[in-house]
Amino acid sequence: MAVPRSFRLSLVAALGLILFSAMYLSYTYNLPARATFIEHKHELSGEDNIVLAFPNDPIPRYNFASLSEYPANNINEPLKFAFATLYCTRNPDTRGPYFEATQSIIWRLLWSDYRSKYPIIIFVCPFIPEENRRIFKGQGAIVKEIELLDDIIPEEAIRSKRWMDVLSKLNLWKEIEWERIVFLDSDAFPIMNIDDIFDLVPVQQCKREVLDPEDKAVVDNGKGGEDMCNYVYAGVSQFLEDNINAGMLVLTPNLDMHAKLIRAAKSTRDYDVKDMEQGVLKSKNAFAADGPFPVNRLPPIWNAVPEYYIKYLAEGAEATEGLVRVLHVKMWSRMWGALTNLTQLNDMWDLDWMKMCRFYDSDDGFVEARTTGVYKTPWERFLESQKTA
Repeated sequence: MAVPRSFRLSLVAALGLILFSAMYLSYTYNLPARATFIEHKHELSGEDNIVLAFPNDPIPRYNFASLSEYPANNINEPLKFAFATLYCTRNPDTRGPYFEATQSIIWRLLWSDYRSKYPIIIFVCPFIPEENRRIFKGQGAIVKEIELLDDIIPEEAIRSKRWMDVLSKLNLWKEIEWERIVFLDSDAFPIMNIDDIFDLVPVQQCKREVLDPEDKAVVDNGKGGEDMCNYVYAGVSQFLEDNINAGMLVLTPNLDMHAKLIRAAKSTRDYDVKDMEQGVLKSKNAFAADGPFPVNRLPPIWNAVPEYYIKYLAEGAEATEGLVRVLHVKMWSRMWGALTNLTQLNDMWDLDWMKMCRFYDSDDGFVEARTTGVYKTPWERFLESQKTA
């Protein structure tokens, strides 16, 4: 008796599903254990978000911890400019999406074909394990712990669980060893050289006539307080003109400004606490448009969020607005790509990630650069070898 074709197809599909499941379980069984990170989880860290599912990307094989004791790359650049990002996930698995995203930013800024001449600082919260920190250091980044500001906004007011520590960004203004910092969220990816952003944003003068009494006393104290009035703060508006997306900021650290921002954060009646650090920064006590320290608005190509990028592509805006410099999107997530119809960015991520892995695992110039502080391309090394041949 012949077996019906529909039954045969169902049997093949079932066998295929069993085989795939077996392969998946075998693969995940061999991944680095995640149980070791349970003690770092917070009660708010269990947010179910399919876009933030763990990537299945292959990872570099190089033991970056062996290079973590060498100085950070570009650390001797005479201008005290630096890029920075914040790695404060409550689930700091080394296979997690934000760990991969942070590594991608390091590679783009330090090692890619459009690499920067400036260093990159990874600010980590106190609960980030040493293993993660050594990997970042081994890849050439400066790693510095940043203080939490988790006692200002009540947990029940936090809209998204992964935002619970973003108020720590305000502590960037304490980093006064740097003249200027360009901050990028860990999912804000440079796609070309962006060093010119440091020169694009000017120093602004505060509007002294509208300073409140406390700020005026600081500015007029004759003890350096006037430096707060010569400030740098720039970003890109999102949705509303006064709503600056804090995923890409340009700023000059200043202790008086830091104190002002902490006061602003604690004045929770003056902003919507659900907006977290963005609410603080746009409040009347910080960088409100009609206040003494208005923000310098940058063109959206410097922080291309999905809704802007979709419109940018549809209108062919490259000719009028210029090339996109920073993509603020979850490029690693195929689910995100399908939901936004931007799967070409998933392909871009895959190509860049594999290029990064090949670079770390096969370019001898990487190890030489980490140990000597000077990176030479394969072509430069070839020319040098010909001179000594």
